[in-house]
Amino acid sequence: MKARSVTIVVRQPPEYFKGSVLVAGFPGFGRVGHVIPRYLASALSLNKVGYVLTPKLPSMIVMEDDGIGFPFELYAGKGVVSVVNRAVPEPADQNAYCNELALWASQVGVRMAVLVGGLSREYKQQDEKYGYRWLHNSLYSDPKLSAPLMEEGLGVVGPLALLHIYLEHYGVPSVMVLPYSAVEAVDYDAALVGMKVIVNEVLGIQASMEELEKLAEKQKEELEKITELLASQAREGRQGGTNIFM
Repeated sequence: MKARSVTIVVRQPPEYFKGSVLVAGFPGFGRVGHVIPRYLASALSLNKVGYVLTPKLPSMIVMEDDGIGFPFELYAGKGVVSVVNRAVPEPADQNAYCNELALWASQVGVRMAVLVGGLSREYKQQDEKYGYRWLHNSLYSDPKLSAPLMEEGLGVVGPLALLHIYLEHYGVPSVMVLPYSAVEAVDYDAALVGMKVIVNEVLGIQASMEELEKLAEKQKEELEKITELLASQAREGRQGGTNIFM
């Protein structure tokens, strides 16, 4: 299936995907948009069913537990299609990529899409109790998530925004889940928040999150150690000495 030189290659007939929920994101803030679809595919033991080729395909492959991973792959089963984007499409390919993916989703009968990405922690309030914000297109109705919608004035840029637009255009209901996240590093805690929302609130299914919980806890402990170390060095600096050298 081709559109504007983007090709989606799948090893299953269209009826295999009918009625499924598509989950997709891109490796942006905290790499949340990559971690969640990839972990979901693993937690649900989904089958690798295809991949996406673009004109300026990133020159990378990754060895993973289920074999060699291409830049853009599709996993499916149990009523879920997880789009694992290990890279961000080149800017020249992003429109065509998102257009083709949304068109394919509508043609095979995907019933709704769940988009996921990171929202900078710069916007997180001190008394925040949900850990995420969300938004949806005009075709989406249920379920309504527990957190407030994303605040007025904030926005989404890049391929995630394009995919949202094209899903609306092709008539696919979609909801976007945006956990508050670190901007630069991989943020497992944010990924865990998003994973819980998608599994429990949106999909209403059972999926093990033990490994992701361990990664989030380990990362949190390491950050606490770094914070304490910096605080200790700051105190020593105020006392006239420091062990920070530049």
